[in-house]
Amino acid sequence: MKVGLAGYSGSGVTTILSLLSEDLSLPEKQTGPEIRYLKLIDKRLDSLVDVCRPKKHTTVQIEIVELGDLGPEEGGGIRSQIVSRAAGLDAMALVLRGFWGPRASQCRPADEILEEMSSLSDEFCLTDLLPVESRMERLAKEGKLASREAVLLEKIKAQLEEGDPIRNMDLAAGDRKDISGYQFLTMYPLMVIANVGEREAGEFIYPELERKCSDSGSSYMEICGLLEMELLEIPIEERGPFLKDPGLDMQSKERFVSLVFRMLDLVTFYTVSDKEVRGWVVPEGTTAVQAAGRIHTDMERGFIRAEALSWDELCSIGGLAEARGSGELRVEGKDYVIRDGDVIQIRFNI
Repeated sequence: MKVGLAGYSGSGVTTILSLLSEDLSLPEKQTGPEIRYLKLIDKRLDSLVDVCRPKKHTTVQIEIVELGDLGPEEGGGIRSQIVSRAAGLDAMALVLRGFWGPRASQCRPADEILEEMSSLSDEFCLTDLLPVESRMERLAKEGKLASREAVLLEKIKAQLEEGDPIRNMDLAAGDRKDISGYQFLTMYPLMVIANVGEREAGEFIYPELERKCSDSGSSYMEICGLLEMELLEIPIEERGPFLKDPGLDMQSKERFVSLVFRMLDLVTFYTVSDKEVRGWVVPEGTTAVQAAGRIHTDMERGFIRAEALSWDELCSIGGLAEARGSGELRVEGKDYVIRDGDVIQIRFNI
């Protein structure tokens, strides 16, 4: 799972990355865009570990890629280096500066931050429009404007010219596959993060921005990055009194993860053995044979059946061997749809 983190210079992108990854040294040692891995807090996996006592356990993690300053290329559009770093993302998080200046405690007016959001949205649409126009010119020279590709690109061109992201188009699965090679920035599900000033931390500052994001199908959250970073510098055992401050609830990491899961419609399943208990993330609607391929391609090729039960059932019974002995493991075929919290055993033969 890979999320790009981006914003204009001075918006606090590095601070947010440092906060989410709990790497306090990042702002001082950074020399360029960074990558960090955010391990999820998973109480269900912890319970499975307590019951199964494996030699090791592996939790799900989110790869966060800092894309760099979104200042536009000369002539408009996002710089090519940003586009390259964004290749292969599952989602994008856009950081907006909700404070006046460095270490300023006051928040910016709503109209300013809304204008910044609109400006960035236009730049993303323009960035995606440029390769579409280039390809359309090539197809015109080849006399292929009636082709399936040209018809699809013409629809996308019209969408982008209206300043509307491609993610809002009702594209068939085949169409999405056909344009996957373009790495369109406006295809990615989008989260907008308003990095607010300390004075209003804990309050809800920009309801207009939230409505704008909701109307465009994007997720939204507010963080006071600087204030939460300061709390991380306090030893855990001494944080108690500070956590009573509504601006220092330390929930930003959890909210970020929750929004990513909702944006991407993700569910978590688990595999357990004496060697390892591990969490896996797949899109909602994933079948058992597709989940097997997520674990290993051989399992998908040689899939015979899946054995499944929920994580809490397994914990209640006392382990995988006990569940199998009591007949509680369900036998499921390749079309079984994975449920959030399932423990899955794949039977395969190659």
